[in-house]
This record gives sequence, structure tokens and C-alpha cells, in this order.
Amino acid sequence: MMGGDRMTEKDLADLMEAEEKRLGLYSPEFMERHFEIMRTADRMRRENKKRLCQTGTLTKAGNP
Repeated sequence: MMGGDRMTEKDLADLMEAEEKRLGLYSPEFMERHFEIMRTADRMRRENKKRLCQTGTLTKAGNP
């Protein structure tokens, strides 16, 4: 980093590029894991909503 304690835009861009490479961002493996997590989150949301509807505790305020 240059400029003492301050990051330049180039420093930030370099850090972001390094992190993207480390994570394998946009690789098939990364994207598959991302979609797996999103599917799991959606399933959990549906199951929670169904459970709340069955117990009668889902209110208009609780269902934006």
C-alpha cells in the first residue's frame, strides 16, 4: 500500500483482484457452490414460512 495508512484506488483494485483470484470468482466451482447456497436458503425460507403459517403466527407484519 502506498500513502501511509490510506489506500489508493489502485491498492483497492489490486486487493479485489487478488481476492477474486483466491476465491476463484466466476469459476464453475464457485458458481455451483453459490447456487447451492442460494437453493438451500430458498428452501429454508419456504419451510420456515410454511411452519409459521401452520402455527398461525405469521402476521402481515411478519410477511413483508
